[in-house]
Amino acid sequence: MFDLLTRLTKTLGELLGPSTEVVLHDLREPEHSIIAIANQQLTGRRVGDTLESLGVHLFASHNFQDMANYETRTKTGKVLRSCSVFVRDQEGRAIGALCVNRDTSALLKLRDWLDGELVPSAPEPEVRIDDNVEDLLGHMIEGAIRSTGKSPNEFSREDKIAVISYLDARGAFLIRYSMEKVASLLCISKFSIYNYLNDMRAEAIPLEPAKAQV
Repeated sequence: MFDLLTRLTKTLGELLGPSTEVVLHDLREPEHSIIAIANQQLTGRRVGDTLESLGVHLFASHNFQDMANYETRTKTGKVLRSCSVFVRDQEGRAIGALCVNRDTSALLKLRDWLDGELVPSAPEPEVRIDDNVEDLLGHMIEGAIRSTGKSPNEFSREDKIAVISYLDARGAFLIRYSMEKVASLLCISKFSIYNYLNDMRAEAIPLEPAKAQV
């Protein structure tokens, strides 16, 4: 499947041209998720680069459902229109993503000229696509702690569950070493986190400790 998608990535890149980046992610290895990329000059990313922090947040917040026509930005300010289609294993888990990012900066400038007035700029994303996974996890954990209004040594059981829920909603547990780091912060075992997650995902496929991380 990934061999086919790798060839499709290259072919789509040639068809769509240099203003459109096509990226194939292997979500089982988020720290080095990019396994194929066409027209990489658009963002400067390469094979072996990480799943960007904005991608982690978007994918998790949309429950790994296919997404079309959403906006992202590069660190140089290029405005991209993007879509993502997910690859799933036999159990329904998302294991890959084929993403297309088109540079619309020139079209926006043309629209500005035609309208005769400035088009309001879209707000900067909270995170940029070149943030690394380790920094992203740290920011997520800081946000989770702030959301409780307490310090970790004051956490009740309900606070710990709230922190786990906050991190899960933002895709933190996609990161390989996140479970150990969060367990250490909360002074609980990894298996307690698995149990909390299973309770919160009662209607989804139950997590198994040996398969929970990608």
